[in-house]
Amino acid sequence: MTVDEQKLPDGTTMSILKIGQDTIGTVKPNEDRFEAQLNDGDVYRVKTVDEGVELLLRDYHLHRG
Repeated sequence: MTVDEQKLPDGTTMSILKIGQDTIGTVKPNEDRFEAQLNDGDVYRVKTVDEGVELLLRDYHLHRG
């Protein structure tokens, strides 16, 4: 698993979670919290980047295979 960071036009940083070459989702700031977005488009509001990464990993392991 890797977490790449990408600067957005508004100056914030988005974290992109990858397993191998597959992107499984992103976590980006939104107001006073963060948004974790899955590849299927579902968006969850979380308190921290770490919480967002955990949510993305849980979803990935739940639905893979």
